[in-house]
Amino acid sequence: MIWTSWRQQRWQLLTLLGLLVVGVGTIALLRSNMLDVIDSAGIARCVADAEGCDAPGGAVKAFRETWSMPLDLAQGVIMALPILIGIFIGAPLFARELEEGTHVLAFTQSVSRTRWMFSKLVVALVPALVVLVALQAAVSWWVSAAGELGPLWNGPFRSTTFASGHVSPVGYALFAFALCTFLGVVTRRTLVAMTSGFGAFLVVRLALSVVPERLVPQQRLEIAADADRLSVRTPIDDGSVVLDSGQLDAAGRPVSHEHYLAVNQACKDAAGSSQDAFLACLPRSGIAKSYWAYIPESHAWQVHLADGAIFGVLAALLLAGTVWALRRQS
Repeated sequence: MIWTSWRQQRWQLLTLLGLLVVGVGTIALLRSNMLDVIDSAGIARCVADAEGCDAPGGAVKAFRETWSMPLDLAQGVIMALPILIGIFIGAPLFARELEEGTHVLAFTQSVSRTRWMFSKLVVALVPALVVLVALQAAVSWWVSAAGELGPLWNGPFRSTTFASGHVSPVGYALFAFALCTFLGVVTRRTLVAMTSGFGAFLVVRLALSVVPERLVPQQRLEIAADADRLSVRTPIDDGSVVLDSGQLDAAGRPVSHEHYLAVNQACKDAAGSSQDAFLACLPRSGIAKSYWAYIPESHAWQVHLADGAIFGVLAALLLAGTVWALRRQS
């Protein structure tokens, strides 16, 4: 069955192999070129600390203007691969056989339906995941070489950095593959499975985009309203993701945003140009503290694990549904 499945899917697998070779080769060349630019521009120290390094005037800005788009594009390719795997490998896997009626031949052979299904699933899915992980590692290798000169400067929760990092792309790929495969079996039409799978994948990804960070333990920072903000590093200043923020009164109760804006404006009017008078006015007006509920950038891996688990469970349910639907096919 493995050989038969390979024969049926050889063009998809050869395309994946070609994509892997071309992708890794291109990334290696671009990374080497980028490192030469970093050395020649004298900004190698800025890779670890772009904000505090002593770089020649305009060198960091010029580097980012040149390399931001290629680095973002590479991360965008990793983001797009999961749904491409679903559309071009998952959707036609069983839908084409059901559409053309060739599944009847497989069902009348001595090989059980279960073995036939799992052979096709393994031959289609495993190589796709291997190519995805290899390309993801290559892109991460390139992005890491740019350090804070590249996308990592905005922290691990930047949309393209998060969606192309850790286990998230594998979770998305499993879900996209299972979703399109399931739709192919249910609709028995390849084109319908491809188009509806694309739309359903986007809807589910957007709907669940904020769920993983709600499943991870949050941290909380509170500072006095009259504290000098310039001396306190808040979650907004680093790569953390802020889930909630606001002000508290003396009893620790949240203050509405409208009330805070009114108090803030009244204190500004009363204090004039004096920052000390403004800060002293806030506690007298009922604003005791400012607070932030956030996930620090060092805990991004926990959000990735939650993200991968959500889409992994969805993929398992869809694959179980696919097996159930196929076993009922005549």
